[in-house]
Amino acid sequence: MTTKTETLTPRQTRRIERLPRGHRVIGTRAGAPLVRQPNGRLLQVTPDGRLAAAAMVKRVQSYLDVGRG
Repeated sequence: MTTKTETLTPRQTRRIERLPRGHRVIGTRAGAPLVRQPNGRLLQVTPDGRLAAAAMVKRVQSYLDVGRG
């Protein structure tokens, strides 16, 4: 099994070190760390170190429901 290691930019690292209390890094998506705010909102840390709203993952229709109806 192979795992991919993603490297953060120096600006991303600095931003993560300075996150306000209650913010948590919960993972990464396409090289951008995902941060959950205390209110549950998801943000991503862009390569330039800015916090941006994370795109929500679209719910996928189950293959079991395709063709019903």
